[in-house]
Amino acid sequence: MDHEHFMQHQHFNNALRTSMVRDVLKAMQLEMNDVVFDVGSGDGFYSSEFAKVCKAVFSIDEYEKNFESQNYANEKIKKISQSVCEWIKKNDFSEATHVFFSNSFHDMECQDEILSVLSKSLKKGSHFDLVEFNLKALFGPPKSIRFSKEMLKDKVEPYGFKEVKYVEFKDHYFISFEKI
Repeated sequence: MDHEHFMQHQHFNNALRTSMVRDVLKAMQLEMNDVVFDVGSGDGFYSSEFAKVCKAVFSIDEYEKNFESQNYANEKIKKISQSVCEWIKKNDFSEATHVFFSNSFHDMECQDEILSVLSKSLKKGSHFDLVEFNLKALFGPPKSIRFSKEMLKDKVEPYGFKEVKYVEFKDHYFISFEKI
């Protein structure tokens, strides 16, 4: 979702995310020593929630203006204003216990490169967590770029991950893969 489109629908997005956040956090089972990378972090909604629980949050978003949000006020949040496709060329996720994408992985032009870096840099037992639109949602990205649960499993698991948690919402789902 581009920045302008996101900002136009921010109130709707907040209501929707608020209805899901408790279940997402419960499914992630975050602890105080966890380090979360929130990729495509947008206005920082999830980053702010992670920072309440975790040791550190790295928020990666290519739209620097998004970091003006009050959601980024917590000092545990490190803001990285860069496309993740550029960022992974010189960085990795070796510090992460969780790498999180909310409604953003489907938009990434470098999905296989991201998965390769995750596979090489995440420690065994770390998690790749996603919130994605389900195929039946009446809004969201074009259906041609959405992932069903099965499609996402087929894409992610060959990189050394296994599904460990799945939560279905009305228009979205949460899925967590553990590095094996």
